[in-house]
Amino acid sequence: MSFKIGFILLPGYSSMTYVSAMEPLLMCNELMGETVFETFTVALSGAKTVSSLGNAIDTHYSLENAPKADTWIVAGTSPARHPQTPGLVDFLIEKSASASIGGLASGSYTLAKAGLLNGYRGVVHWLTYDELLTEHKSILLANEQFCIDRDRLTCRGGSSSLDLMLMWIAKNVSAETAEAISKHFVNERLGIPSNAMPQELSERTRAEQPKLAEALELMENNIEEPLTTDDIAYHVKISRRQLERLFKKHLNAVPSRYYLQIRLEEARSRLFNGTESIADIGLGCGFSSGAHFSTAYRNQYGLTPSEDRSLNQKMQIEK
Repeated sequence: MSFKIGFILLPGYSSMTYVSAMEPLLMCNELMGETVFETFTVALSGAKTVSSLGNAIDTHYSLENAPKADTWIVAGTSPARHPQTPGLVDFLIEKSASASIGGLASGSYTLAKAGLLNGYRGVVHWLTYDELLTEHKSILLANEQFCIDRDRLTCRGGSSSLDLMLMWIAKNVSAETAEAISKHFVNERLGIPSNAMPQELSERTRAEQPKLAEALELMENNIEEPLTTDDIAYHVKISRRQLERLFKKHLNAVPSRYYLQIRLEEARSRLFNGTESIADIGLGCGFSSGAHFSTAYRNQYGLTPSEDRSLNQKMQIEK
């Protein structure tokens, strides 16, 4: 089992972001005693690029002569800047037919502009949110620090690229290996998105926005049989559009997505703190089937319910 990963280093790419993604892959090779991840670097042109530290870095290839890879990751800048990237969009579109595609920091913006996040959940640096929401309405922008959706990997940058790679290793190698790497880097969590939990609404905002507070209460009290967004709007006596505006303004989320996060967080709590079967937990949290529950859970936390429960039990034993 071997994965070939090409890192495309944009001009001014964040050194911290890139190294935080590269190091866990190298550590995985060391722990496994074999080259599980073969990595190489690519410049847009020539064989050099400049990092955020101002250093000229020698890369292995340019876009013109880059070899095949299983995964291509665009390492961008943080804070997000968008330098000219001649040839990159066409390159990524071509490679996406046969490889996974990822973006670190502003690299995920490049993916979005190329249309490679259309129909996918993903995250981008916060400075680009409004622009992307306007231009690419089919992108499902998530609140997490990183996101893996099928064959797309994105993160906001900085240390979140470490969490992204830990989860990628957990999915493609094993959770045990990812946990060992996490401990090596003195990382407190195994790639779980730090923003996976629903954003809390302050008491002041609850008082100032009673309709929003009422909508949240309805969601929290209707876990097993979820209401539709239209149902919630009807019960709080405002239009669906008004409800969506309130969620966007105060919680940076759409109602349906926020509701799903509430249900998944309840499911995760039951998973860790009880002995219910996974099937019963799924049904109790409003999921119509085990497959639906497992898919939604994996999209949120990067692991299936059974994998997450097993990992949690193992970590509790070790404590």
